[in-house]
Amino acid sequence: MLNHIGTKTLETNRILLRTFQEEDVKDMYENWASDDEVTKYLTWPTHKDMKVTESIVSMWLSKYSELDNYHWAIVLKDSKKVIGTISLMNIDNHNLSCEVGYCIGRPWWNQGLVTEVFKEVIRFGLLVVGFERITARHDVVNAASGRVMEKCGLQYEGTLRKVLKNGKGELVDCRYYSILKSEMS
Repeated sequence: MLNHIGTKTLETNRILLRTFQEEDVKDMYENWASDDEVTKYLTWPTHKDMKVTESIVSMWLSKYSELDNYHWAIVLKDSKKVIGTISLMNIDNHNLSCEVGYCIGRPWWNQGLVTEVFKEVIRFGLLVVGFERITARHDVVNAASGRVMEKCGLQYEGTLRKVLKNGKGELVDCRYYSILKSEMS
């Protein structure tokens, strides 16, 4: 049985993971949601104006009262800037599993930040909430995301062909990875 406790504040060396707030709309829009390069491998389209971002953040805020909702803003401790998002999604209470989804603004790519927060979210999901299995996936063209998954201890399981639509509506192949609670070091 899972111990659903909702989105709790988590911390790493450089990052604070916390719930989104209304005032995060500007950072989200400017730092990643409006950037075609960031969203090209995601399942949602680039935000064309800040009203789209406001609507998304408003929806996220309304879901924080649900104890099985895990959605964090990735906040740099030094600048307090919101630079991305990470969440546990596709929660399967019966099979004690979930999937991690994340994105981060381009100026913060290749600095190990996603690996840092992903490891903390894995720890929280497996050891605090009690999931037995956490999965992640990436568009086969986005090899950098696969390297993050491997650095976090996930094992490659296989590739599914034409399994998800990207933000442009194109069906893409995705590589799938997972980690089990028994594999936590």
